[in-house]
Amino acid sequence: MREIFNETYDEERALYNLKDALVKDCRFAGPADGESVLKEARNIDVQNCIFSLRYPMWHDVNYKLIDSNLDELTRAPLWYTKKDLSIM
Repeated sequence: MREIFNETYDEERALYNLKDALVKDCRFAGPADGESVLKEARNIDVQNCIFSLRYPMWHDVNYKLIDSNLDELTRAPLWYTKKDLSIM
């Protein structure tokens, strides 16, 4: 499992299509104002993260979002996501 800790991302699709990963204590915000940072991710745990960018988790499958903050700039954060029980 890939582990990503204490990083800051603001660019478009910074972690696009991420698979089998733990994302912890990260910040998704900044001047580049990118969107869809975790779009189309699979099998990810997102813990204690701060989101301040648009559309962060679209089309994700089998994810956990734990103790994280999505502020007013994080529009439409969880569209088209699903829990795929066949891969557990």
